[in-house]
Amino acid sequence: TSLMPLDPEALHDRDWLETKTSDAFFEQAPRYPDIADVIARLGPRRLLDVGCGSGFLAKLLKARVPELVVHGVDISSEALKRARAHVDQLWQGDFDKAALPVPSEHYDTVTCVEVLEHLYDPDHTLGEIARVLASNGRAVVTVPNLGYWRYRLDLLRGRVPPPAAD
Repeated sequence: TSLMPLDPEALHDRDWLETKTSDAFFEQAPRYPDIADVIARLGPRRLLDVGCGSGFLAKLLKARVPELVVHGVDISSEALKRARAHVDQLWQGDFDKAALPVPSEHYDTVTCVEVLEHLYDPDHTLGEIARVLASNGRAVVTVPNLGYWRYRLDLLRGRVPPPAAD
């Protein structure tokens, strides 16, 4: 029997179809409104959301900054179907290995929230984020923190914590 190579797009589509069937997954996480508040305070005008998923973050941002133009890229066609309701322009792509489909220095703000930990080559993606960001722009990047004190307590008790929960 030969091994089938992993298909990242199919894996992410399956996640959106089976696990993240609604935005309840995100609504239960208090970090997203906090992240949106931080981004809104930066005064973004043109934002690229790398790994935009269903557009949940874009929805929160547009409620805070109504004139904001949000573009998004994600590997999952299933996520992008839902993102159309909140994101002004969308691209599908495997930004783990391909260039982001936008011109250099095009955005004043780029977000990459809870995405880098899913990539094989996060350095490539970070390089692309730097390329598309204007010289005076800001990037907001988050990853789960396994070193969070509550997770350390879980580890001491022999339980593996859910790092995406905080």
